[in-house]
Amino acid sequence: MTTTIDSLRQHQLIILRRLRGGPLTEFELVSEVVASTGFTVEQAMDRMAEWLDELRQEGLLWAGALTNANGQTMWAAALTRRGQELVA
Repeated sequence: MTTTIDSLRQHQLIILRRLRGGPLTEFELVSEVVASTGFTVEQAMDRMAEWLDELRQEGLLWAGALTNANGQTMWAAALTRRGQELVA
């Protein structure tokens, strides 16, 4: 199935458009989603990994978990070429 702008949910579109400027962490993306939707910070934090994975499965972005020296994990994402073409 080919993804189009019209088929994206609001939070997905916000994530993709925000990634046009370059890779971001889940924390940066959460603040963008919260500022533009009815999601709370807690809701967005709880679901961000799932949302990024959905978009990754569509081939629109790269998303992966990064771990620091203290063993803390966070997600980061960047647009793929297909994602860039969709939100250009």
